[in-house]
Amino acid sequence: MPGAVVGDPTHDEVMRKRPDVQGRCSCCGCRPRSGPMASAAGAAGRDGARDPLLSQLRGLEAGQLEDFKLGLLCPELLPEGARSVPWADLRAAGPAGLLCLLEERFPGRRAWEAALRVFEDLRLIPLCERMRAELAGLALLPERPLGLQTVGSGGGEQEGQVRGLPAGAACSASSAPSRGDPSLLRPRGRDTSPGPPGRRGQAHGRGYRQRLRTRILALWARTPWPEDHIYLRQVAQREHAELRGLLRPRGAGAPPLSVLLEGAAGVGKTTLATKLVLHWAEGVLFRGRFSYVFYLSGHRLAGLGNTSLAGLLALDWPDSQAPVEEFRAHPERLLFVIDGAEELTLGSDGSAGRPGADWYQELPAASILVLLLKKELVPEATLLVTAGPPGGRALRRLLLSPRRVSIPGFTEGDRREYLRRFLGDPAVAEAAWRRVRESETLVGACAAPLACWAVCAGLRRELAGSPASALGAPTPSSLYARLFCSLLAGAELGLRAGSAAGQWRALCSLAAEGLWLAAFTFAGDALERRRLEAAFIDGLLRLQILRRVSDCERCVTFAHRSFQAFFGALFYVLWGARGSLGGVPRHQEMRRWLNDAFAAANAYWRQMVRFFFGLLGTELARQLEDALGCRMSPGVAHVVLDWAEELERCGAVSAHFDFLWLFQCLHEAQDEDLARRVLSHLPEADLDIQGCEHLRVSSFCLQHCQKLRKLRLSVSGQVLEEKWTSDVGTPEMSVADFQMHQWEDICSVVCSGNLRELDLSNSKLSTASVMRLCLKLGDPRCRLQKLTLKSVSPVEALRELGIVLGGNQHLTHLDLSSNSLDAAVCTGVFRMLRHSACSLKYLWLEKGNLSAAACEGLASLLASTPRLTRLCLGLNPLGDEGARLLCGPLTRPECVLQRLELWCCQLGVPSCRHLSDALLRSRSLTHLNLRRNNLGDGGVKLLCVALGHADCALQSLNLSHCSLTVAGCWALAHALKCNGRLKILDVGNNAVQDGGVKELCGVLRSPRCVLQTLGLEKCSLTAASCRPLSAVLGSSKSLENLNLLGNDLGPDGVNRLWTPLRKSTCKLRKLG
Repeated sequence: MPGAVVGDPTHDEVMRKRPDVQGRCSCCGCRPRSGPMASAAGAAGRDGARDPLLSQLRGLEAGQLEDFKLGLLCPELLPEGARSVPWADLRAAGPAGLLCLLEERFPGRRAWEAALRVFEDLRLIPLCERMRAELAGLALLPERPLGLQTVGSGGGEQEGQVRGLPAGAACSASSAPSRGDPSLLRPRGRDTSPGPPGRRGQAHGRGYRQRLRTRILALWARTPWPEDHIYLRQVAQREHAELRGLLRPRGAGAPPLSVLLEGAAGVGKTTLATKLVLHWAEGVLFRGRFSYVFYLSGHRLAGLGNTSLAGLLALDWPDSQAPVEEFRAHPERLLFVIDGAEELTLGSDGSAGRPGADWYQELPAASILVLLLKKELVPEATLLVTAGPPGGRALRRLLLSPRRVSIPGFTEGDRREYLRRFLGDPAVAEAAWRRVRESETLVGACAAPLACWAVCAGLRRELAGSPASALGAPTPSSLYARLFCSLLAGAELGLRAGSAAGQWRALCSLAAEGLWLAAFTFAGDALERRRLEAAFIDGLLRLQILRRVSDCERCVTFAHRSFQAFFGALFYVLWGARGSLGGVPRHQEMRRWLNDAFAAANAYWRQMVRFFFGLLGTELARQLEDALGCRMSPGVAHVVLDWAEELERCGAVSAHFDFLWLFQCLHEAQDEDLARRVLSHLPEADLDIQGCEHLRVSSFCLQHCQKLRKLRLSVSGQVLEEKWTSDVGTPEMSVADFQMHQWEDICSVVCSGNLRELDLSNSKLSTASVMRLCLKLGDPRCRLQKLTLKSVSPVEALRELGIVLGGNQHLTHLDLSSNSLDAAVCTGVFRMLRHSACSLKYLWLEKGNLSAAACEGLASLLASTPRLTRLCLGLNPLGDEGARLLCGPLTRPECVLQRLELWCCQLGVPSCRHLSDALLRSRSLTHLNLRRNNLGDGGVKLLCVALGHADCALQSLNLSHCSLTVAGCWALAHALKCNGRLKILDVGNNAVQDGGVKELCGVLRSPRCVLQTLGLEKCSLTAASCRPLSAVLGSSKSLENLNLLGNDLGPDGVNRLWTPLRKSTCKLRKLG
């Protein structure tokens, strides 16, 4: 769970208000860290051992006690008018500490009422009944504090000790003791963790757990959170469930476990890891599994020089004398929690020698960490490693078969609840959520609690401004700019515009340099090098723009990775020419990360690049100029334009180019002139629209792509699917209508006059969206030539294509493959293809579930359309009857079909009879693909009847996978003797064997043979085939391509083929 809410009273403050005579808290006996000692008498009350409310709290299980604490964070569960208890106080409080906090917040019976409401919410029915009975008894007693009595020394117990509890039990994380007095903190619950044998060893183990607990609580205390941050109870409940299942042991004989916690920055990986360590130290988790748990922080290790593993483990040991030999005796009972390893430079080479031997060898701390990760040191131990985006891939390479666990952060329900509670007004919050939901980027960013707070704070600032600014989906840049301007508006004078301008420029330069070096923690020397003053840093810490690094006293980091990205982006729009790295000019640095982010599609730069484009907007620039007192550079946009022009000149727009990300960034700027000037250089685009944000940015940018000639657009999800479930006038219907308008804007790109190819394959559309597309395709300004609609759903929407085919004289290519084309769709398409204005030449209907019945329409189309030159019908169950219907119009002189694709159409010998007749009479058919049909030698012999005629026009014949044998090859060889036109023959994946090759080679040596390409892949050939093939290669004047893949020719056969290839007279260009 995140840290304390800033501004709420800590437990120390509570104690200073009402200490007992010994200066201790009257409930739990802990001392305040500072402040005067008071002499007021301790609160009177019943004996703690018999106090009913304390008894109920002590009776809770560990998980129930955590849930009870979380319930005290919820205002709706507390008495009317009461404020929730700060998490800083609740975080580490035991039962007695909770009672102390309840008494301070809710005097008298209100403490009972508050506890009862939480118990009811937890559905602890028997406990609630007992509580109500106690409350009924309290009604007869006078009002008095419910605190515990401090027992004096005369009672035989230590002064200030609560009966039944260890002396000095802690009430909260805020009351963590000073380094000089660690004994004041005790773990909650009974100490049952396995430890070293003997009374002294057990005491030693308890001291270590106590010291480790103190360290974790101190880390939490040094991680402040904004005052208005919201704590969500369900998040912590999920964390508890995750902790219980995180280190599930493997089966017997399995290697030791390595668990890798992965997730975006700020989603809670460190919180989960440290909570696991804390729960072990308190005896709540893994009591019987791990004797010792070690927490290794990357920040801490980065500051160490050479050390040994033994020395590393002794850092947290009470007397710096860790029982290393005990660790080595039972390494399987050790758990290493490694957090923030990406802060170190980890190499992957080197070895510790014999595994488990060198506990005392002095090495750099990073090397020891690598040896632990690779299980070359303490291989029997269990590892739990956290990994953020920059270092996750490197850690995965080092770990041996890790169990990868993704930490998602806030769920969508958490984000919605956070926004509702942050803004207060349910109606305003719901309207704001609908706007946020339109931006998948914002929704994704809100998975991290602090980023969620930043977005909500920016929204609140936006809502407080002009109503016009609260329309449509907000952009991350605008929200962050408003957030930081709002923080600075209430900050001290030293942070505002004017004298602090130089400090802000230095901070931005530091952020940019860190991004280049993948550095997110900055030590004191880095701050001094940038001349960042201590007062300025302290001010940023108070604003929580920066945070102290928990394990490094002199180090700071940006409170969230997105804050560093924002200020890094701001560096590049500020006035100045010097780069962040010193030696390279700023404009060159910009070109580098622009190329990396777009041309190389490197996700590392995404967030900073998006903020950069957002800050190019004049309104945001003006706001930040006023807030920071730093002048913005007016020439930054020209660097972007020069980069775009260079992309076009160098042809850098490739298959790897991230077009959609460029669109998102240009939309972030909200500058139509900039978008038009950048996109005017774009010749093609490839977009996968997966949500509302993608639809919106594509709508914004495509209208400015005036030179676009080729567009591939895939719409997935439910972006354009019909919305039948919402009533007219509802917000959902308004959103759907707005999305349809955005789709119309996208479709308008076909009317630019330049677009020639449009591919909408793998799109989930709707009848209405296809109708709007067809209306644009029918526009007289449309010059589209090729339209691809493969695998489109719902297929019924394709019925509207008749509008296009009947009215567009420029469309020559149509691909409707991979659609289950029903009779209605086929009838409409075929009817419009016969329209006199239709200019279609190429039609693909592969894998369309077409049967013989559909061939009637196709036959009619072929007979009446004198323009169609290519028809692809592969992977359709046409059968012999379908082939018969198709071959009829092929014999007519008005048919101009040149290419016919009938691969995998369930054709047999009867089909070959009809095809042979068509080949004899057709003067246009030059390419025939019959691959993957069971034709056999009988079918091939029928085809050869036509192929053997000198006037047969066929130039390419594909007979691969057609059950052909040596007999079929004999027929083909005989036909080729009379055929002077066939240039491509593929008989691969048939039982051709050496005998079939011999037959074919006999005709290939003939001067009349013009065959250029011969396919013999996987034909069961041996070295014996190489003799006739070698003779062909040495004498053929036409053969240029020969495919022999998948044949066992042997070394002798290959050597035989190599002999003619070395001769200059050999015409072969490609041998496969």
